[in-house]
Amino acid sequence: MLVESYDPFHNLAISALIASIPIILFLLCLTVFKMKGIYAAVTTLVVTLVIALFIFKLPVGVASGGIVEGFYQGILPIGFIVIMAVWLYKVIVESGQFSVVQDSITTVSEDQRIQLLLIGFAFNAFLEGVAGFGVPIAICAVLLIQLGFKPLQAAMLCLVANGAAGAYGAIGLPVSVIDTLALHGHISALQVSQALNLSLPILSIIVPFMLIFILDGMKGIKETLPAIIVTVVPFVVLQIIFNQFFGPELVDIIPPLASMASLALFSKKFQPKNIFRLNKDEQKLEVPHHSAKEIIFAWSPFIILTALVLVWSSKSFKGLFAEGGALSFFNLQFGIPGTNNDVSGHPNNVDFQHYQPNRNSIIVSRCHYNLAFENSQFQTCRCITWRSI
Repeated sequence: MLVESYDPFHNLAISALIASIPIILFLLCLTVFKMKGIYAAVTTLVVTLVIALFIFKLPVGVASGGIVEGFYQGILPIGFIVIMAVWLYKVIVESGQFSVVQDSITTVSEDQRIQLLLIGFAFNAFLEGVAGFGVPIAICAVLLIQLGFKPLQAAMLCLVANGAAGAYGAIGLPVSVIDTLALHGHISALQVSQALNLSLPILSIIVPFMLIFILDGMKGIKETLPAIIVTVVPFVVLQIIFNQFFGPELVDIIPPLASMASLALFSKKFQPKNIFRLNKDEQKLEVPHHSAKEIIFAWSPFIILTALVLVWSSKSFKGLFAEGGALSFFNLQFGIPGTNNDVSGHPNNVDFQHYQPNRNSIIVSRCHYNLAFENSQFQTCRCITWRSI
């Protein structure tokens, strides 16, 4: 039986410092040496393997098994969802329908403070939920620039705004992945979501006020206070509800949608007394008008995605695929040689689950888009390239 050595130098501080080298190296590769993520990861993996084998005396078989297990967990539960989310986004952009989505949210108000709340905060959070991985910052910054914001200012405001939604990522992946990992203590993604209610709703309240303060100071907050409240209240209330009862998958989808809808409806009746423009002489951006049918069609993949994740994340539906459930035979399980479970002494098992609400709902939404907008298979396939992956 393997007896792990946690203190090979018989000095806890030195052993901890050596063990932290891979983490420090990975951060240095990304920030100082400006390496691409994949090269930084491979470099760190090699160094980690050397430290594990020659300093912590980990057997080769155990180290190899750990690499295989980590590779599997990274590719299927995490990587596959990321690829599917980016694919859905790229297909929508390629079809030209994403411009309809953009147009539908840029005509709400001429006041740039309202535009910042709608696009920089709410739409930013929504894109974080359906795509993640830098897409919200890029898209929302470009939209704000088109609406008259300075480039550096737009990027900075979007980065600040993303703090309220970044913890959940695409379809709640950074939190929901906990359910696919063999973690000790049996902690679930829902429990982590519930714990996040102690901190993230507070951040979600602060961020909109901070955005308006950065743009127009206390004067801006006073003039747009009703709009800020209308934006924040549905966002925070629904964020708390979904964190507490449903889990992380929809926390960055339904609350931002509700926030956008609330602010858009409110802005039809309310506009700030003084319309704020950074450059009052700048020519107004002409935005094409779209019918309600066109707007609904453009938003339809996101609507379907939301509905499917809501249903497939429910306890009753998950119960069908749980052990002893009617559809549990869809879940395949196999052990990885070289790994060892501390409790049973047997190799760690990894699950191949056909039931994955995040992954499957994205696939169905993308298939709907192909059928609804008659995208060619070539157009769909070229949206996934090696560079994208």
